Amino acid sequence: MNRSIRRLYMALTAGFALLIGMLGYWQVVAADELDSRADNPYTQQRQREVDRGRIITADGVVLARSRAVRRRGERVYERVYPQGELAPHVIGYASPRRGATGLEAEYNRYLAGSYGTEPLLQRLRLREKRGADVRITLDTRVQQQAVASLGGRPGAVVALDPRTGAVLAIASAPSFDLNDVAGDFESIVSQSDAPLLDRGTAGRYPPGSTFKVVTATAGLATGLYTPDSVFDDTGEYVVDGRAITNSGGAKYGEHTLTQALTKSINTTFAQIGERLGPRRLGSEMTDFGFGERPGLDLPEGEVLISGRYRDGRLLPNSQRSSDPARIAIGQENLQATPLQMAMVAGAVANDGVMMRPYLMRRITDRAGDLVRQQRPEEVGRVSDSTVAQELNQMMQQVVEEGTGTSAALSGLEVAGKTGTAETGDPERNQAWFIGFAPADDPQVAVAVVVEDTSGTGGTEAAPIAADVMRAAIDARGSDQP
Repeated sequence: MNRSIRRLYMALTAGFALLIGMLGYWQVVAADELDSRADNPYTQQRQREVDRGRIITADGVVLARSRAVRRRGERVYERVYPQGELAPHVIGYASPRRGATGLEAEYNRYLAGSYGTEPLLQRLRLREKRGADVRITLDTRVQQQAVASLGGRPGAVVALDPRTGAVLAIASAPSFDLNDVAGDFESIVSQSDAPLLDRGTAGRYPPGSTFKVVTATAGLATGLYTPDSVFDDTGEYVVDGRAITNSGGAKYGEHTLTQALTKSINTTFAQIGERLGPRRLGSEMTDFGFGERPGLDLPEGEVLISGRYRDGRLLPNSQRSSDPARIAIGQENLQATPLQMAMVAGAVANDGVMMRPYLMRRITDRAGDLVRQQRPEEVGRVSDSTVAQELNQMMQQVVEEGTGTSAALSGLEVAGKTGTAETGDPERNQAWFIGFAPADDPQVAVAVVVEDTSGTGGTEAAPIAADVMRAAIDARGSDQP
């Protein structure tokens, strides 16, 4: 064979082999990736043809649904959010152009009718492209109160049922309207105050004195301390040549551990932290879930890990080089989400057992038949029952006569802990409150954070928590037969 013809033959063969290989790659290996790309026009059109299922709250309010419209002579569906500003971060959006977030993304398979035998029936033209309904744990009465009490101030509120882990409310501000995503998305993204960020699950803040609940748990669990253990505060506790002081330079003299939590005495908890050491305190942090992603059913990047961070890197809870005295009072690079701190309060409320937080209650098809159901799931035990009950009593004192009196509810015992974390500006704080109610039969646990405020946890966050706890208890009462 002529050398030139042979070269041409080899080139053509190689070209066809490459073409077949590329076709195989895009048709088989990369098919799923192409299909899921938001900018794929075929995928966008298929999404418009699906009558997505509804997202419905625990009290029966529809937060997301699809409606039929005609475009270019064809019937397609567009997503509608009747309560667009109520819980946009949790519900998320599903847009052919923008993709999906929140519950719209987490349960897309069911909402889009791509589960079980549905896809086959749809291909055979035996069933319309209709998704299942996702019924969630959010209660609009609690959610509305959380949004109203936050009042647009930057921050977040998380409320959950400590006995089951069911999330009753997640409010985050600044916020946005889900209905604006389709037509005015750029104006949302361009805002400097990050309205798309869910501060309840992905906002990390120094927890300040709310972390003393974790420290107190560790101290009581070791048997080294009891609620009546006596300390003598001089107003200063020196560690590694640096002094730890109390808020406002206060000196408390002789006092008990209960009084230390009630008055939020830094020097006492720093002393406890140093005695416990990084290993024991770090172990308690692990038990409470620090260092691991909470199991909330939202997309991976929308629920962040709480723990110790340096230069954006998560550090081990029990690192030898850590400073347990400052960790014990919620400092030393600690960062926590409101979700994590609500779980801390919930574990104490639930007799020392932490429950996995969840949003989806059940999924039903259009005929009302059950497709999937969520049942309460234990994460683990953070303390024994005795320690949890002791902490419960101590936290009640915080609300009755300590820093958290603004969280008190008429006719109910409330347990809580305030926190006022520094921001770098001596005039501005991150104000916290965590707690639960009723203390003798906990039905709701909350965490509240208000960003960049001149107030304290007691003045800014505690009143919000009181409103939300009352709303949750009233909602439960009204649902009883």
